[in-house]
Amino acid sequence: MIIFVSEEPERRLAIVSNSFALVLKPVGKKLSDKPLCAIELLQKDDLKKYGFKRLTSHEIFGVVGLIEVNGLLFVGAITGKSKVAQPCPGETVNKIFAVDFFCLNDNSWDFIDIDSSGYPVLPETASTEYQEALPKHPCYELKKLLSNGSFYYSSDFDLTSTLQHRGFGQHSLSTDTYEEEYMWNSFLMQEMITYRDHLDINLKQVLDDEGFLTTVIRGFAETFVSYVKKLKVAVTIISKQSWKRAGTRFNARGVDDEANVANFVETEFILYSSQYCYAFTQIRGSIPVFWEQGTSLINPRVQITRSFEATQPVFDKHIMKSVEKYGPVHVVNLLSTKSSEIELSKRYKEHLTHSKKLNFNKDVFLTEFDFHKETSQEGFSGVRKVIPLIMDSLLSSGYYSYDVKEKKNISEQHGIFRTNCLDCLDRTNLAQQVISLAALRTFLEDFRLISSNSFIDDDDFVSKHNTLWADHGDQVSQIYTGTNALKSSFSRKGKMSFAGALSDATKSVSRIYINNFMDKEKQQNIDTLLGRLPYQKAVQLYDPVNEYVSTKLQSMSDKFTSSSNISLLIGSYNVNGTTKKADLSKWLFPIGEKFKPDVVVLGLQEVIELSAGSILNADYSKSSFWENLVGDCLNQYEDKYLLLRVEQMTSLLILFFVKADKAKYVKQVEGATKKTGFRGMAGNKGAVSIRFEYGATSFCFINSHLAAGATNIEERRSDYESIVRGITFTRTKMIPHHDSIFWLGDMNYRINLPNEDVRRELYNQDEGYIEKLLHFDQLTQGINAGSVFKGFKEPTLKFRPTYKYDPGTDTYDSSEKERTPSWTDRIIYKGENLLPLSYSDAPLMISDHRPVYAAYRAKITFIDNKERLSLKKRLFTEYKQEHPEEPGSLLSELLNLDIDDKSTDRLGSPSEASLLDIDQISTQPTASSSASPSSVSLTSASLQSIRTQDNNQAPTSGNKPILRPPPPPAHKSVSPPASSTVEGKSIPPQASSASISSSRNIIQENKPLAQNRRVPPPGFSQNILTPKSTSNLASPVSSKIDLNNSVVETTHQTQAIRQPTPTSSFSVSTDANNQSKDLQSNGASLEPEVKAKLNHMTLDSWQPLTPK
Repeated sequence: MIIFVSEEPERRLAIVSNSFALVLKPVGKKLSDKPLCAIELLQKDDLKKYGFKRLTSHEIFGVVGLIEVNGLLFVGAITGKSKVAQPCPGETVNKIFAVDFFCLNDNSWDFIDIDSSGYPVLPETASTEYQEALPKHPCYELKKLLSNGSFYYSSDFDLTSTLQHRGFGQHSLSTDTYEEEYMWNSFLMQEMITYRDHLDINLKQVLDDEGFLTTVIRGFAETFVSYVKKLKVAVTIISKQSWKRAGTRFNARGVDDEANVANFVETEFILYSSQYCYAFTQIRGSIPVFWEQGTSLINPRVQITRSFEATQPVFDKHIMKSVEKYGPVHVVNLLSTKSSEIELSKRYKEHLTHSKKLNFNKDVFLTEFDFHKETSQEGFSGVRKVIPLIMDSLLSSGYYSYDVKEKKNISEQHGIFRTNCLDCLDRTNLAQQVISLAALRTFLEDFRLISSNSFIDDDDFVSKHNTLWADHGDQVSQIYTGTNALKSSFSRKGKMSFAGALSDATKSVSRIYINNFMDKEKQQNIDTLLGRLPYQKAVQLYDPVNEYVSTKLQSMSDKFTSSSNISLLIGSYNVNGTTKKADLSKWLFPIGEKFKPDVVVLGLQEVIELSAGSILNADYSKSSFWENLVGDCLNQYEDKYLLLRVEQMTSLLILFFVKADKAKYVKQVEGATKKTGFRGMAGNKGAVSIRFEYGATSFCFINSHLAAGATNIEERRSDYESIVRGITFTRTKMIPHHDSIFWLGDMNYRINLPNEDVRRELYNQDEGYIEKLLHFDQLTQGINAGSVFKGFKEPTLKFRPTYKYDPGTDTYDSSEKERTPSWTDRIIYKGENLLPLSYSDAPLMISDHRPVYAAYRAKITFIDNKERLSLKKRLFTEYKQEHPEEPGSLLSELLNLDIDDKSTDRLGSPSEASLLDIDQISTQPTASSSASPSSVSLTSASLQSIRTQDNNQAPTSGNKPILRPPPPPAHKSVSPPASSTVEGKSIPPQASSASISSSRNIIQENKPLAQNRRVPPPGFSQNILTPKSTSNLASPVSSKIDLNNSVVETTHQTQAIRQPTPTSSFSVSTDANNQSKDLQSNGASLEPEVKAKLNHMTLDSWQPLTPK
C-alpha cells in the first residue's frame, strides 16, 4: 500500500492498495472544532481526477488508526515490519519496528523526515536559529512507543484469539471474532471500525481483503524449527497482554473496579508438524485484590487498599470471566511466606475459599508454591516440584490437538492455569515454562512421538522450547519494567551461572531507577495510545445522520439521565500522635441516628509523632488502629459501612467508608500522595488524597497538613500549589478534573490579631464575636482575595477556634509558648452539586486540637445506557423518514449507532457501556435495515460491536454473541505475489475489479463461515471457550434510583455542556424538607448567618448553610 496526498479542491489523504483507495478527509476548518473525519472507499482509478501525489517513499503495511493531538488529526500507518513467527502454514506474525503518523488537516509535516529525538531533519543550509525554533513532531512519543518492538500484527489470521478459538486453518479475516481486550489500537481504530460496520457485505469484504485495517497486539511472538526424533516441527509462542489495566510496574498493580488486573497476559505455545498440531494456553495476571506497592529502593511495602467485603464482588467477577472463557481455573500462587507477600497470599486464599459465586475445587483450584523457599536449596531447578501438585489438573484440562492429515480436531483444552507472583514476571515465567514442558511431554507421549520413560531434557526441541520461554520472559518484563527478566539465564540453560546472578543484580538496580524516574512518562504515552487522558477526544466519523442524532440526544438528555441525592460526612482531626481509644460518636454521629451518611471521608493528621526518627521510619500500623476505631464506631447501628480505601503518608491518613448497600455505585477508587515537608522530601507536611466516581459524578478529597507558623502564609500558599500540581491519579487525572472537591485538614491558618485580643474576645463571648474574629482569619482573607484555594467555599463557620488546647481540657494553650487560638482545622469545598447542611467542631479531648465535621447533600447523576440507545435508534429512524431523498453517497446511508457518544469521557466503565441485549438486537432488525443490511452498534468504551444476522448468513448456534473487532489486513507478500488460490481456485495477481468481485463470490460460496465451525469430536462441546452473553453486565444503576428517600430528579443539562469536568452542574437542590433552594451563591459575602445552636437539633432543623 502507498499513501498519497491531494490539496485539490481541499486536503485529503488516500491509502491506496492494488485496486482500491481509502480516502480520509478532515471536516471543520478551525482547529478548535471537535475532531471529525470523513472516510470514503473508492476505486483506485477514481483518484486520477483529484491530483494526488505520493506522500512518503515508505511502503505502508497497515493502518493503525486515527488520533487527534492539539487540534491536529493524524492517521497512523505501519512503515516497517519484520516476520518473526509462523505458527502454522499460511499464518504469519510480524513485529512492528516503524510507525509513521501523517497529518490530515495541516501540511506543515508533509515530506519532512524526523530525527531520533522527534525533531525535523533539515537541509544543512538551514540557519541554526530556524532549526532551534522548530517544534517536535506531535505524535513522536506515540511513534516511539509503537515502534519499540513490543507490538505485533498479522495480515492473514486473527492474532487476538487462540488457535483453538479460531480453528485450525480458518483464515479468520472475515469471522468477526476479535477479542478487543488484546487489540491495543482499539481507541485509534474505533471510527474506522464503525465505518466498516456501516458498509454492505461486499464493501466490507473489499476493506478486509485489501488490508486497510490492522489489529495490533502487544506482547511477544517467535517461531523456531526443530525435530522430535525424526519429525520436523515448528515451535511457536504467541503472547498477548491485555490493555484493560495497562501500565508500568508501580503505576498498575492489582485489580480495578471493572475486574481487570495488571499485567494480564495470555500465552499460547503451539507445535506444528505435518502430522499433528498441538496448542496449550496459560494465563498470568496480578492478584485480583486492590493493592499497591511503593517505589522505595529497598523492599517496597505492599499495601492492601480495600476491605475484604468490598473486594469480594470484584474478585468474583474477575475469576468468573476466566472460568466462562477457559473453563476451570487452576491458580498457581508463587508468593513467598515473607512478611511483605504473606498478607496478599492470605487474602487471595480467603477470597477463593469464601466466595459464594465460585465453586472452590470445582470452578477454581489453588496451589500455593513458595518459589523462593522451594528453590533456595537446589537452585531454580526446584521449581519442577510444582508439577506433581498440579498434574491432576493438567491431565483433566488437557490440550488442543488437531490431525493435520485428517483435517479434524482431536482434543480441546478445557481449563487453564493462572500463575502469579508479585509482578507476574520472573518467577511466573519460570513456572509457566515448566508447566508448558510438562503439558508438551504429555502430548508427545499420548501420540507416541516419544516413549514414556525417555529422557528429553537434552533434546533440541526442549532447548528451543526453553529459549522461546526465556525470550518471552524478557519481552514481557521489558514491557512492564523496562529491563529483561531476572532468572532468564536459568530459563535458557537449565542452570544459573555466576554471570547470570550478576546480570540479575544489575537488572534489579536498573528497575529501581526506571520505576522511579522514567515510568511516569511511559505511563502517559500508554494512556495517550489507549485514549485515557482527561479531555482526550476520539476522532469521530463525520456523518450528517450522526450529527442530527447527537444534537437531538443532547437536548433530550433528561430522558436517559436521572439524579438522586446522597449524604456525606467529612471530618478532619489532628490527633497529635495519640493512640488512646475513645468514643468517636459525637464526631461521626453528631445528632445520633437521625443522620447516617451514605459516604464518610475522614482526614487525620499527626497519626504518628512528628519527631525526626518517626518521620524517617513511619509506623504504618497506626492506620489499622484508626481504621478499627472508626469502623467500630460507624457500625454501631444496623447500617453496615465498608472501608473502600485507606491512604497513608507518614503522619497523614485518609479513610473512605461507604454504606454497604451503596458500595455498588462506587467505581474507580484511587489514592495519591504529595510530600511538601523539608522541600518535598519528608511526609510530615503535604497531602493524601482519594478520588472515586459515584454514578456518573466524580469526587476528590484532599487531606492536607500545611506549613506551620503564624506568619508563614506564603509557605502555605506554596504548599497548596505544589499539592495541586503534584497529586495525580492514573490516566493523569488531577484535582481540578473532578465535579465535587473537598479540601480538609490542619491547614495551619491563624488569626491576624495579638494573642491577648483573641483570648479576650473568646473569654467575653460578646454577641457576634466569632464573626468579628473571622474578619482577621488568614484563610478567609486568602479565599476572598483569590490568592489561594480559588473557587473554593466554606460553609458558615459558627464554632470556636479548634487550636490549641491543653490536652484533656477546654482550656486554650497555657504552656510557655501560649499559642494564639486559631481555626487551623478546616473543611472547604468546590462543586455546584453540593449543599452544605452542617459545619461544626466536636467535643473530643484526646488531642490538643478539636475535630471538625461537615455534613453535605450531593446531587448525583446516573445515565441509563439502555434508554439512551433506544432513543438513539428512534431518532435515527425519524431522520430516515424525514430525508428519504438524501443523495446516495456511502456516508449518508450509514447507520451510526454507537452506544456511547464519542464526546463523552472514554473512561466510562466497559460494563456500563456494553449494555446491549444481544439476543434482542439480533432478532429484531431496525427500521433502517433496508439502508444497511448489517446494522451495527459499537461502544467507544469497550469497542465490542455486535452485528445483527445478515440475510444470507447461516444462523448462529445458540444465542452466543458474535463479538466483532476489526479484521487484520489481507496477507501481503513482500515479493511480487504468485497467483493466489481461494479454496483451490486460482486467481491471477493482476485481478481486475470484476474478477475480484467474482473471487469474492467464490469465497462466499466455499469458505465456511465462522458460525459453521466443524463438528468437534465426541465428548467435546461445540460452545467451549465462547464467552457467555454479555447481557449480564447490565447497568449497575437503573434510570430512576432514589438513594436518600428524596424525590428523584432528572437533570436537564446535557453531558456536552459540562464545564470544567464532564458531570452536570445544577442550580436547584432539595433540602431536608424537600423545598427547592437556590444553590448558586455569589461567593463574595463574608458575613455568616446567625443560626440556632446545634445542640439537641433534629435532622429537620439542619437547614442548608450559606457558603461564604
